[in-house]
Amino acid sequence: MKKFQFELPALRVLENEHNYLSYLMDGWHTIVLGFERDIYNEEEAREALQTLRKLIIEFIEPLKNHTEKEEEILFPLLSKYIGDEQGPIRALEDEHEEIDSYIGHFLHHTLGNLNELSLQEMKDIVKDAGEAFEVITIHFVKEQSIVFPMVINTLRITEQDQLFDDLYTSIIS
Repeated sequence: MKKFQFELPALRVLENEHNYLSYLMDGWHTIVLGFERDIYNEEEAREALQTLRKLIIEFIEPLKNHTEKEEEILFPLLSKYIGDEQGPIRALEDEHEEIDSYIGHFLHHTLGNLNELSLQEMKDIVKDAGEAFEVITIHFVKEQSIVFPMVINTLRITEQDQLFDDLYTSIIS
């Protein structure tokens, strides 16, 4: 089991969610890597694409629940001190939109009959899932290296305690 980097309970909640989401992403990123490495023939690619679509759909709800917590609880609390017009909060919110965009684009292009897609078309579509993975991975690093220390250094103890109470909910239904 991965050790926690942060002692503050509110940050442990978020860090644990990052770990869980990363675990889910690893499951579908393996398929993306298979496409990038040309390991699939057309029939295998079609099956892999169907599996990838299923795994990403299962990933969406916990991801959305996590990002909603950040946008509705964490970011507004921090923005009282650092603002949200520019800087890390704005950048992270923009990344949430970018992630939604990549996932939405992938799902849109895998809605129809996958039997009509060529191997190259499938590889092109899967690139959106790969981009989503990269953005999410870097996003988590930014949060843990920039935003989490801000929580420790900026928020009062009572705010940190309240943040824990507010964040301590499951992202899994």
